[in-house]
Amino acid sequence: MKQLKIKILMMFVMLGLVFSCKTINEISYTSLASNYNPEVKLQIDAARIFHENDSLSRVFLQYNTAGFKYLKPRGKEYFRADYSISYQLFSSYESNTLIDERTFYKSDSLHYENAGMLKFDFPVAADFPGEYLLEVKISDLNVDQTVLYPLQIEKDLKNSSQWFLPVDEPGDAILDAWISWKTKFRIKCSDKEIKKLFVGYFKVSFPIASPPFSHDRAEVYDYEADKSFTVEIRDGISEDLQFANEGIYHFTSDEAARQGISLFRFEDYFPKVKKPEQLGPPLRYLTSNKEYEKLRNALYLKQAVDNFWIETAGNEDRAEALIKLFYGRVEQANKLFSSHKEGWKTDRGMIYIIFGTPKTVYKRSDIETWIYGEQGNRVFLTFDFVRAINPFTENDFELQRQPEFKEQWYNAVLFWRQ
Repeated sequence: MKQLKIKILMMFVMLGLVFSCKTINEISYTSLASNYNPEVKLQIDAARIFHENDSLSRVFLQYNTAGFKYLKPRGKEYFRADYSISYQLFSSYESNTLIDERTFYKSDSLHYENAGMLKFDFPVAADFPGEYLLEVKISDLNVDQTVLYPLQIEKDLKNSSQWFLPVDEPGDAILDAWISWKTKFRIKCSDKEIKKLFVGYFKVSFPIASPPFSHDRAEVYDYEADKSFTVEIRDGISEDLQFANEGIYHFTSDEAARQGISLFRFEDYFPKVKKPEQLGPPLRYLTSNKEYEKLRNALYLKQAVDNFWIETAGNEDRAEALIKLFYGRVEQANKLFSSHKEGWKTDRGMIYIIFGTPKTVYKRSDIETWIYGEQGNRVFLTFDFVRAINPFTENDFELQRQPEFKEQWYNAVLFWRQ
């Protein structure tokens, strides 16, 4: 079989004329920072879109009941959360023309004492070909609180990622882009005529993000799959699959095309950080070359990491607090920003870990702008991230690096080190 070839162009595409003509006030959303804030409990934890046919797409959501307020209904002895899930469909981020909208009213009494994850799916009428913006909202009706979660419906090309759906053993949709070593799953295809999928396996370790002031240009990767194989499809669904090896698994119905769906096998227990060998690499953002080499070559890595934090913090209690904060951000970055590599390695992950949750997030279809501080304030800081061309993922955004970020970066690192 001819080997599957995929060229990953990791250099971001800057639409200079378009971007230069857009002011920050024209960007669609200014209220998305709460989606990146772990202290905000009302959250959509994960989502996935699956095109069932040329006219209908299905949206899958996962959310945590910890964000709901449970109250006793009048005359009842139990507690209940009342909430709604609604959507509005637009032709793009840049359009205010409403195509469709709908609201679903829901309640929950089972998770009053013990919070848990719930899933909900609903159909959206979206015609092929086209690209759409779907504004999803979850509203807690007991406390008048709403979270907004924008999703892009990519229906311009056949056999792109949203035409495939990974499902687990019971048949439920897998909403995360990564799978664990113990996950047994199948791939569901919209096109029932597909008889097999071509799979390219890439065993590759991508580097971590370079500092925001770096002059380094994003590399262009051109390589062949380390391994290629096929998966049989019957009546629109694959045979049972389970992957033990870490790496990227890219599924496509045409071995000569890029379009398809990718699943990622990161470290065991991902997105959590549990193993000693996972503790050291994120510290590269805080350490000098000499310090990091000492950590990397330590005979007992866990002890070396603990010593680093104790020396940095000055005492064990403060070290414990810093460890909880730092690795909490690493795990949150893994959940939010993972793409072809772990979230903590990405540009957004790097900024998130060092600077924390942005105060304001503006978002367009291919651009995110993060703002720290208040405009006019000395510590006012803006980072722009542009979507990269990447056949493995739509979640790869690259930072527009600037030499002016050097002072703010070292000040932020110093804050961690003092």
